[in-house]
Amino acid sequence: MTDTQTPNQPAQGRNYQLIFWSGSLATIGGQLVNPNLVLPFLYLALGAPTFFAGLLLPFVTGSRLIAEIFMSPFINRVTRAKLAVYVPNILTAAILSVVALFATNLPNLLIVLLFLTTAVVMGLCQGITSLGTSQIYGISVPEAKRNRMVFAQATISGILAILVVWVTRDLLASDEPMQRHIVVLWCGVVAMFAAGVSFAGVRLLEQEQARAPAPKSKPKPLAELVTGFKTGMAYSWYRKFLTARLIFVSVELAMPFYTIHAATFHVGTKHSLSYFVMAASLGMVLGSILWGWLSGRISVKPVMWLGCLISAVSAILALAFTFLGYAQNVWVYALVILLLSLGGNGVIYGRYLYIIEKTSEQERPYLVALGDVSAGLIGMVFAAILGAVAHLHDPITPIFALVALNLIAMLYALRLPPVKS
Repeated sequence: MTDTQTPNQPAQGRNYQLIFWSGSLATIGGQLVNPNLVLPFLYLALGAPTFFAGLLLPFVTGSRLIAEIFMSPFINRVTRAKLAVYVPNILTAAILSVVALFATNLPNLLIVLLFLTTAVVMGLCQGITSLGTSQIYGISVPEAKRNRMVFAQATISGILAILVVWVTRDLLASDEPMQRHIVVLWCGVVAMFAAGVSFAGVRLLEQEQARAPAPKSKPKPLAELVTGFKTGMAYSWYRKFLTARLIFVSVELAMPFYTIHAATFHVGTKHSLSYFVMAASLGMVLGSILWGWLSGRISVKPVMWLGCLISAVSAILALAFTFLGYAQNVWVYALVILLLSLGGNGVIYGRYLYIIEKTSEQERPYLVALGDVSAGLIGMVFAAILGAVAHLHDPITPIFALVALNLIAMLYALRLPPVKS
């Protein structure tokens, strides 16, 4: 069947399966090459300067934001949207393959440049993929199945990521810290490549292309941000939300500093990265169930403040385990990572649903863009300061700061206006 033939039920079912499993593979790959955890850990395993480990995630999020703002006019047709999903996945696999193959033989300066370049490429690819996925999901996946698909992908992907890491943890062995953990990276490369290849098999049917929205006029990013600022500042609830969004950076960008702290104990420990990835994946699975239930049964607000509270508890435990001598046990520190993953996903999930429910369709893009840009800029400063502290002082010092900031974030989340007011 060609893309222009009359669609039939088997073809639509095949598309649905390919979209579902491609998204699941991409989510698995995202867990296995997580810029929150995996990239900083591997970077530190190479003995590179600690300061830049904290900047990897902000480089990813900043690049993603740039891609989402400036690439949207080029992904306004379904055929381009399909390319925007599978090509970036394959490109991500390619850049990570370069890291896996060549990073161990580079001097520190080139290691820094390679990992920062990798972070930028990953961010750009994530942003482009996000645009393409939104377009394809909106057209090819029935609305009744869309939310169930996203929930099922998160749950299944988390479970499969745990299984993949557990089964493959003994495939590679070496005395070098980087080589002890590189199997996790290779698994992520395979998953991202498979996600791209499987999505390339999606066939865009004539009926689906006819439902695609008409191309929009070319957006003007700066003008949109100005519009978002003027619109948002007119609402009391949004001013409070934007402040909360900026404080939430201390939760959403916290993981790299736990990674830096964990690496001081476990960068040479066999399978430590595998166990940390499994813990983060389990946190994602538990979060997709808990936060989905809580937001559906009670409200979105508890999702945010409970996420902040759990993140603060994870920081307190990291400090307590360190001073009591338990942090040297890899399973004990994995518990800290699990709680942080659970709390962080709650904050991200909650603030995403909160702004969706509080805004109209016309104003939402501007207000989301303003929040993302503001949080991205604050995140870069936040990561640079804590990265410098970890590098110049001690890796545990940023954890003290995170306890205070996470608790402040929780208190501010409690003060947000209710969703329905």
